[in-house]
Amino acid sequence: MKLLLLIVVAVVCVALSFVWREPWIGGVGLLVAFVAMFTDRDDVRLDDERGSYETTKSVRSMRGRRH
Repeated sequence: MKLLLLIVVAVVCVALSFVWREPWIGGVGLLVAFVAMFTDRDDVRLDDERGSYETTKSVRSMRGRRH
């Protein structure tokens, strides 16, 4: 939700910079977009974090062994 809000603010600032012909507003919008890009977290849980006894590395190594 926070990412969406920051992106909307950035787009509005860039659009306002074209309407009012004030380049600093577009700069603020680009800074907000930059902050949104680097504060976004990936909340997808990996197999290692699910408490599985088989890690993704161990699964890959088992599948890699061809007998």
